[in-house]
Amino acid sequence: MIRIPRDECVNTETATRKEWLDTNGLGGYASSTLINCHTRKYHGLLVAALKEPRGRFVLLSKAESSLLHDGKEFFLSTNKYPGVYHPTGHQFAESFEQDLFPAITFRIGDALIRKSFLMVHGKNTVLVCYELVEGKVKPTLRIRPMLAFRSIHALTRENMFLRPKSYPERNGRKVQPYEGMPPLYMGTNRTSEFLPGPKWNLNVEYILERARGFDYQEDLFCPGVFEVCLQKGKPVTFGASTEPLGNLERQRKKEIERREAAFAACKDRSNHVRQLKFFSGQFLIRNTSGFASVAAGYHWFGEWGRDTMIALPGLTFFAGRKKFGEEVLAAYAGLERDGLLPNYLDQSSDHLAYNSVDASLWFFWAVQQYLKARGSKQFVMDKVFPALRSIVAAHLDNRVPLCGIDGDGLLYAGNEHTQLTWMDAQAYGRPVTPRHGAAVEINALWYNALRFFLELAPDGEPAERVGRAADTLAANFTDKFWNGDDNCLCDVVDEHGRDRSIRPNQVFAASLPHTMLDSAQMRAIISVVQAHLLTPYGLRTLSPRNPKYSPFYRGGPDERDAAYHQGMVWPWLAGHFGEALLRQAEDRSGAKAFLRKYFKPILRSFPDNFGISSVPELYTGNPPHLPRGTMAQAWSVAEAIRLNKILGEK
Repeated sequence: MIRIPRDECVNTETATRKEWLDTNGLGGYASSTLINCHTRKYHGLLVAALKEPRGRFVLLSKAESSLLHDGKEFFLSTNKYPGVYHPTGHQFAESFEQDLFPAITFRIGDALIRKSFLMVHGKNTVLVCYELVEGKVKPTLRIRPMLAFRSIHALTRENMFLRPKSYPERNGRKVQPYEGMPPLYMGTNRTSEFLPGPKWNLNVEYILERARGFDYQEDLFCPGVFEVCLQKGKPVTFGASTEPLGNLERQRKKEIERREAAFAACKDRSNHVRQLKFFSGQFLIRNTSGFASVAAGYHWFGEWGRDTMIALPGLTFFAGRKKFGEEVLAAYAGLERDGLLPNYLDQSSDHLAYNSVDASLWFFWAVQQYLKARGSKQFVMDKVFPALRSIVAAHLDNRVPLCGIDGDGLLYAGNEHTQLTWMDAQAYGRPVTPRHGAAVEINALWYNALRFFLELAPDGEPAERVGRAADTLAANFTDKFWNGDDNCLCDVVDEHGRDRSIRPNQVFAASLPHTMLDSAQMRAIISVVQAHLLTPYGLRTLSPRNPKYSPFYRGGPDERDAAYHQGMVWPWLAGHFGEALLRQAEDRSGAKAFLRKYFKPILRSFPDNFGISSVPELYTGNPPHLPRGTMAQAWSVAEAIRLNKILGEK
């Protein structure tokens, strides 16, 4: 259990920096800060991934609640308005806890009230439970639903198109504010009274959106108030859903039992790693097409092929979810086209973007990790190998768009207008890190793919051609990429020469199962990476000695994107660094001890001032390495799990 005490909850500065997340396995979620004061437009109690209209939408933003007793009203909610926090329910906060689900406890006089949040797996349903834990009072609980009904990326304002009327349902109400949007069913498990009172709450502010350079004010609509008596031993559950509610108590009990079983299945000697494995399930989804996939990060990332392949081993094969991982592999194998896997699955349409050169190459690595985790080779040959064969053939035939193999065996990709590798940020209308040509990790991945294909290929496959391609690449790789000045690998080779920027991409040439480097070269690379890029939170994306190094992540979208791969620290890189270090270590046990201690902030603990129970997208380049980007990133969590697994192996 993660527990945050009163002094951090009552301080709005600290409380609004800590965010919780609860998901439903469909791409939807509930999320806010410790005190349920939204700081992002992405926060909400029911954020649903809908089939019609397609996309993710904030339906129920908040359920503002208060207790009425002896003519006094005590609020359990907090909002930010221009120049003021109102109401100030955080003053009653006693603690916040994250166990199987998030909960905040309030103390008002002798009364102790626990408010918890629970998304129902497989449904667009949120349950908010109120329990009187201590106290002899029987106050009236008031719940004011505040509706947004808009895309997660947008904001809404008071408008004449909203339909304010609500309709009776069994112990609840139904509203359908906009044509073309689904209805919202709301109600309580105990007999309650609904008092209609349509009202717009104007100018709710989201302070993190203001800091990120986006619009940050919106108006939320409240259709009325639910009132119900709250008594000790008789919890009140408020539910909101896109379908009729049914029995709320039964749904809550069943969901808690499901989570208890899921946590019990997350076996590890370390309780933190068990928690890490449990919460990693938040990234595994079935999208609106029933497609098993991975949400790359919360709150704004969708499904990305590259991220999925990198994150899949840690989220599934090494976290006790092998069957789900098999589904993802088989599903993506069916999407292979012209040697590529889709890098982006649009959640608002059927569009698939085949705009990366490495997603299909990481696919080979994901399959290797599956087999390492004692996966079924028969499954691979039946469901996955045809796609692997097609990817290799398309590259060797030079049929892959914007890609080609030159006479030196190197794989070249893109042009000055494209960003096809994982360092794909664009700012001010142009690529930040132009990496067209032969990128070092792309060629390391291509070589690994060729050698792995040869391991799998049954008799009758064109093994000679594949072997010749691998041999040619290996014969030229070091000559093309070796940076003699810094004793490491260059980042890119193109028509203009070699980019000698010291970046972490060279680590993959030493970490992937099949490498073209010898032990001395690997040791040299690791030494340079340690000297320039290593931090306790992962690897920097650029050496601080480079004039283009940017240690800060702040300002508007262009300013942040300009720093995205120019010095920011990415936690997911720690997994491959650790693997590369161990591969060339003479004292393997000593190297493991070093990694356990050095990467403790991401391997054995969660950030104390960002997303609760997850690992973020990135950290700033300079100490104290502040967490930035998304509060929960799939490959950050996955590689922490995988590296913990590696360090625990004999």
